[in-house]
Amino acid sequence: MTTTTLTKRFKFTDKTIRSIPNNPTNSNSTDLELSDTQVIGLKCLVGKTGNKRFLFRYTYHGKKQSIGLGSFNDINVVTARKIAQKHRVSLSEGTNPKAERDTNYRLSIDDFFNQHYLPYISKRKKTWSDDRYRYRVMISPTLGHILYKDLSTLAVQQLHHKLSETVNKFGNFYAPATCNQALMILKSMTKIALDLGVVDEDVCVRVKLFKLNNARTRFLNVHEVKRLIKVCQEYSNKTISGYIALLALTGLRCSEVSNIKLIDVDTKHRVIHIPITKNGKPRSIYLTDLMLAFIARVPLKLDNPYLFAGRAKGKPIGSARKTFIKLLKRAQINLDGVCLHTLRHSVASNLVSAGVSLRLVQEQLAHKSIISTQRYAKLTTESMRQTSETLSDMLS
Repeated sequence: MTTTTLTKRFKFTDKTIRSIPNNPTNSNSTDLELSDTQVIGLKCLVGKTGNKRFLFRYTYHGKKQSIGLGSFNDINVVTARKIAQKHRVSLSEGTNPKAERDTNYRLSIDDFFNQHYLPYISKRKKTWSDDRYRYRVMISPTLGHILYKDLSTLAVQQLHHKLSETVNKFGNFYAPATCNQALMILKSMTKIALDLGVVDEDVCVRVKLFKLNNARTRFLNVHEVKRLIKVCQEYSNKTISGYIALLALTGLRCSEVSNIKLIDVDTKHRVIHIPITKNGKPRSIYLTDLMLAFIARVPLKLDNPYLFAGRAKGKPIGSARKTFIKLLKRAQINLDGVCLHTLRHSVASNLVSAGVSLRLVQEQLAHKSIISTQRYAKLTTESMRQTSETLSDMLS
């Protein structure tokens, strides 16, 4: 779009806004003002240096007023329209959008999280309690007291890097993936805060996540899993050992096993029903004699609906990390790179090494995409050696 063809009223799109030239330096006005034909009152101001920002103009009690929506570098046309529409709704209800925004401007980051963000995600996200924990432990102590409107990109980036140098409750530095999870919470919060008019720009958008190496190379081979199962059979706490054994025997996620309720276990038909998985879909796991033997040994609590009952009344088992490490040592298994999730990874790897098709492994692990299964299904040294032997036998 050139200066000669520029019209001051048109349907805004990111492409057209981006193509608008700078306001001429010899112009009498500091900014060139353009109007969107889709939302009444939505404007784009273009400066002589090329700066572009969105504005909402309106009349309240006979007085013309305006309110800034954010820079085009920080928000796009769709977001600007959403905010402008929200302000129009406020006007129709007799509320001055600027007064409402000024009230929002007094919200601290803690206030916004507790009053707006937490109620929002608790209705939409299954793992909302994990976000609540991470926010309170990793974000709130540093940024919680700050007014949201005063949050800066630099402060977000400093927190992200500071977390990587912070020791967690287990005595280790936070992993890059954990630091990224905290940053993603802030990014998600700020997008919603922008939509609600609490902030004028998304200061988190320019902060980059740490690069991760997601390739999991450590898994337990069949012999190691057998030794782990054996020590689970001998361990005194039948609840924790049964929980760990079921992880190793099924490939279920930790949360899926810990949340198994007694009503989900159908011993007659040898099935465990998982009502909701990470993918949001129900699934069933078929029980073997060995699985049933571990389940039968688990002591039940009359006041607790969970198969693997926790210490707290009515709650499932919590972290089994310490016991897991103890059992690994008893089974003489190298602890390097091993966590409870390694058991899920091991199920996939060992099944593939045994010749089970990727499609069946995908079903067992309830992966939405076969690509996820391929990532877990690493070839073992033994299977690679066998492949070489087979090729040699064919050619000799």
